[in-house]
Order: sequence, then C-alpha cells, then structure tokens
Amino acid sequence: MLWQKEETGGRNLAGWPLEGNKNIPVALYFDFFAAARQGLSACSFIENPALKREAVIATFLETGADAFVIGRLPSPFTYAAGGFPNRIFLPGRDLPEDSVWQFGESDETIYREDYAFIAEQGWKRFLKKLLPRFTEYEMAQLPELFEQAKLEGEEDFKAWQGQKVPLLCGAALTAPFEVLIAGRTMFGFFEDLFICPELVTAALQAMVPEFVENAVGSARHCGIPAVVITAHRSSCSLISPRHFEHFALPYLKEIVEALNRAGMKVMLHLDCDWTKNLPYFSDFPEGMIIHTDGSTDLAEISSFYKDRFVLMGDVPALLLARGRIEAVKKYCQELIEKIRPGSPFILSSGCDVPMDAKMENVQALIAVARSYN
Repeated sequence: MLWQKEETGGRNLAGWPLEGNKNIPVALYFDFFAAARQGLSACSFIENPALKREAVIATFLETGADAFVIGRLPSPFTYAAGGFPNRIFLPGRDLPEDSVWQFGESDETIYREDYAFIAEQGWKRFLKKLLPRFTEYEMAQLPELFEQAKLEGEEDFKAWQGQKVPLLCGAALTAPFEVLIAGRTMFGFFEDLFICPELVTAALQAMVPEFVENAVGSARHCGIPAVVITAHRSSCSLISPRHFEHFALPYLKEIVEALNRAGMKVMLHLDCDWTKNLPYFSDFPEGMIIHTDGSTDLAEISSFYKDRFVLMGDVPALLLARGRIEAVKKYCQELIEKIRPGSPFILSSGCDVPMDAKMENVQALIAVARSYN
C-alpha cells in the first residue's frame, strides 16, 4: 500500500498509510497553531503565503510527527472557491489581529434558483456568479486569482519536499452536500430538501464530476495520488438516515469510486458524529483512511470494520489546548489500546491542532505513539 518513490534518511517522502513505521504513526494538520507557535499575528500569517509556509513547516518539524495531512495551505480565496461559499471575517480587518478567521454561515450566498443553473451549466461556471456575491473579487479577476492560487500551492509542495516531509494527500475536496448547505444556510437547505428535492439532486449530480476532475488533476500535478474528502453536516446526527441515503450517500460514494478508478487513495475526514452512518461504508474501498474529530467513537468503527479501513484520530482540541501532559498521554494510550491490534491506526488530533494548543501536549501525543511497537 506504499507508493512513495523515494526514501531519504529512513523517512518516507510520501507513504500511505505510513506502513513503514514500526511504531504507531502520527499525522497532523494545522494552520493557526503555527502562527501562535512562531510568534506571528494571525493577520500577517494569512496575508503572507511565504511566511505562512515557513511557519507551518518549522512548527511541524518541531513536533516530530511522521507526516502532514496535505501540503497545500489554505487562503481566504482557496476556501471561498473550494468549498466554503461564505464571507470570511479576517483578523486585522473584521476581527482582532490575533483572532482565527471566522465564516459567516448565517448569510445566504446560494439561492434556490441557482440549483437549476448548476445542473445545466456546472459548478465552475456558477463560481463566476457566486464568488462576487460574498467576496471582493470581481469576475474579471478570477482567472488571475486561480493562477496565483495554483502557483502558491506549487510552492507549498516544493517546500515540504525540500524538508523531506511525508504528505498523506495531494488534494482536498469538500463533499457537494456540504458546499450547498454552507451557501444556502442550514435552515434554507434543509427546507429545500422538502420543497424542491429534485432541484437539489440535479445540482449535486452535476457537481460530482467537476469536483473529482479538479481533485484528481491537483493530486497528479503534485505527484501525490491521494485525496482527502471532508464531510460534516451530512452526518446522521444532523439529518435523517433517509435524507442521508437520498441526498448525501450516492454522491459521496460516486466521488470515492471515481477517485478509486483514477488511482487515487482516499481519506474521509468526518466532523460531527457519524456513528449512525457507519453501516453505509461497508462497500467503500478497502484501505481508505477514516479520520474523525472526536465525535465519532473510533473503537465503534473498529468493531464494525476491523482491518478494512485505516483509522485516524482523534485527540480532542480541548485536551491539546487545556489538558495536562498526563491527561493527553492517558487519552492516547487508551485510544491506541482500544483500536490496536484490531485495526490499522494513525494517531492524530481530532480535526486540526487548535491555535492555542500547547506544544508539550502535541509532543506528548507523539511520545506515546513512539512507545508502541
């Protein structure tokens, strides 16, 4: 299951899922944690891509972890264009200078009449209408902005490669259900599921091939054939199993299968509680990584699927930020003992390492993983 092309100093440049490690492997993802650790304001961290790149890589190397999840570091534009169609409130402009950016999800940016346009014209054409609704970007600027984002991504990957840091994924995509609910608002989208379900499904179906094409192209471009898919509000903790089966599962499954056919490995990053959704993964590709945020019990997934999937997670953000070192170690030890040896396992934070995490807690997580053979 390893597909790295090269090893340097005993460290895989790109391993899936880090099977070369004799101990429990550790993979991390973070952004603003690096700004805090390197003494940068959140404002300067966002506004300077080179500074952000340097800070994240320096902080990762300090942790001693085995891999970073994805080398492309986010920006306000890539978030807006890549799956979060909401106004972003920025530090130093809308928020205090050292605040984490916030997303204005209560403001509608996608309207009911847009479903038909997406179904007929596709998501890429719709983006030209969508982005000016909630950003300062004008339609004429978009080609230049996309090109700039591409070049910044290339620099990110070159920098990781220069430090011989393994990356689990070469691209990311947000499941179409999650994109529409973010733009329509939760209330508006849930209402649409009852009022105009056929319009919603037509739009979802049109989005799938474009999302897959973009992710596969990005992953191949950087030479890391693996894609992380993020999903959250399609969990059955927020919608009914009936709605999940009709509006989320078919398109999530279609994306996973299309990526698999294209030779991509898949990571599912699942926020919220997905316990009730677990039976639906029975025919998803073996070897897929399932990364949870602490809301879904990883031991429950292990009991369902044994060694079919690689499990990853899920040390809570609050524990990394406020817990004592002893509490972090105890949580990690108990988590590993619940999952191993039944399932392959990568120890990680639940979702991102938070901005206010303590480095000694992150390093304690890694120390526990190193102690297991």
